Amino acid sequence: MKLRTPEDIKKLGVILGVWAHPDDETFSSGGILANAIANGQRVVCLTATSGEQGVQDELKWPRSKLAEIRKAEHDEAYKILGITEHHWLGYKDGLCKSNNLVAIETIRQFINKIQPDTILTFGADGLTGHTDHQAVHKWVTKANISAEKKAKIYQAVITTEQYEASLIRLDERLNFFFNIDHPKLKKEKDCDICLNLDKELFDIKYRALQAMPSQTQKMMDIFDRGTLVSAFSTEAFIKYNS
Repeated sequence: MKLRTPEDIKKLGVILGVWAHPDDETFSSGGILANAIANGQRVVCLTATSGEQGVQDELKWPRSKLAEIRKAEHDEAYKILGITEHHWLGYKDGLCKSNNLVAIETIRQFINKIQPDTILTFGADGLTGHTDHQAVHKWVTKANISAEKKAKIYQAVITTEQYEASLIRLDERLNFFFNIDHPKLKKEKDCDICLNLDKELFDIKYRALQAMPSQTQKMMDIFDRGTLVSAFSTEAFIKYNS
């Protein structure tokens, strides 16, 4: 089943997003989630950490206050996306791989309670190579195996088309994929979900990204909106096969 349109997103049913840091869901699936909510679908997100290690400007957003800052930014972004159900898992940024057993059981309990049809999360590569992203993938896939009702898991990917069009420039200027030399890419035609956001959906996503200046202001100061449309208006996932 290939999902390509806003109408297709209805086929995802109840969606559970499981992510590592407060902006992960917006970058990877903000448009999909906003679209699902507009469709009347239930959307729930879990975030493993507060992202307190993501310091971009110590003077503007000091490390000592960054967890509090990023949580507040996250709340504003969620208001824009329309997400009303969210849970913090409370792990330390950068240390997720140290919490495997407890986290797997916690997520299993959320899956049993929510009974999602679909889980959106990271692949084994962690998309950017971040070890927290990789840990979240492990947690989700293991938790789903023992859940009462197994969900379909979809893993976030970068498409060849969006990377070559503009993400490569963001990477060169901002070291976007700082944990790896080059992200793994998928052609749009090979993705199970590939939603190219229309203007209305991208406007929502863009405003949500603007609501998190500790992570996005530098990017938005350097690159014009057109470049960011090219970079982030495609949201793509591949199905995880256990």
